Amino acid sequence: MGIRVENLCKSFGTEQVLDGITLDITDRSFFSVVAPTGAGKTTLLRILAGIESADAGTVYYDGTEMSDVAVQDRSVGMVYQEFINYPSLTVRENLASPLQVSDENYSAEEIERRVQETAEMLKIDHILNNLPEEVSGGEAQRTAISRALIKEPDYLFMDEPLANLDYKLREQLRSDFERLFSEQDTTVIYATPQAGDALAMSTHIGFLHDGTIIQKALRDEIYYRPRYLPVAEYLGEPPMNIVPVTLVQEPTSTDRHFEVDDDTRIPAPGFDSLSPDQEYHLGFRPQDMQLSDSGEASIAPTLSFVETVGSTSTLHMDFQGQEIYALHPDPVHLETDTSIPFVLDPQKFYVYDSEAGDLIATGSNIPSFS
Repeated sequence: MGIRVENLCKSFGTEQVLDGITLDITDRSFFSVVAPTGAGKTTLLRILAGIESADAGTVYYDGTEMSDVAVQDRSVGMVYQEFINYPSLTVRENLASPLQVSDENYSAEEIERRVQETAEMLKIDHILNNLPEEVSGGEAQRTAISRALIKEPDYLFMDEPLANLDYKLREQLRSDFERLFSEQDTTVIYATPQAGDALAMSTHIGFLHDGTIIQKALRDEIYYRPRYLPVAEYLGEPPMNIVPVTLVQEPTSTDRHFEVDDDTRIPAPGFDSLSPDQEYHLGFRPQDMQLSDSGEASIAPTLSFVETVGSTSTLHMDFQGQEIYALHPDPVHLETDTSIPFVLDPQKFYVYDSEAGDLIATGSNIPSFS
């Protein structure tokens, strides 16, 4: 059944951090809570794990209310962004320690078997005799994760465990986590401000905004169908471009376009459900912006700079006073402070209500997930 949360609330002084969260987390899922730093992700994880109490609301594990169940009596593990390992114990002794103090009275043979299996699973069996100070940052974090997993908890809570690692290690652990937890019975609840981490590893994602989970869905669904502007503006690397527009219909034809200003009119075929002369927010993803070879363009933002990682280039640009992005699959060499023409595909557009911020229409090439 997994974890169910009903009307969870938490304040610190006059600040309301969590405001009536109701949430279901499915068994054996990898559920990521995504939000900017300071939005309450850590507080939510600590309450779900039983480390901290809520002001109101109820947490259930497999249908059982957990209000009066101490954290040590729950089948949970916790991993933090700091590498919390015992510095005077070897990696082997660090892994064995949770089993040695357990009420289960594990035999020495069972402890050694689990240590070896867990170390092999996390690819740290070659450092079992090392002290934590003698291993790399990635190995130290794998050790901390192994300590949390060795008791085979039903629920593993991970609070930004990749935050202190360099880019290469983050990429490696992303891949390892996705493989590892797809093979485990453990349900993972993962908190991160990094949209890329969540999109790389999760089965489900919940977006925390203004104290509540405003959207929770399967990973692909929340990415391709962000129902609210805060989700669309955050969940991507780089995130979706959002531009204020007005829908205009030509008086002598049925042609429609999204008008940014007198000089920028973006064709809007297929959006017949929208009302002319209304203001909207138009969304389009960086990877869907195509450099124009002919000079004809939907928009022509000004290039600020190009960031190239490997063979992929991210173009950072100014458009109507706001930063927008474009992704190109090859390294590009363009002059900064010049207008760069792009063609946009209306079949990949997202249209949001200008006041409520709700998704109200999409292009025909956006998956529906209905």
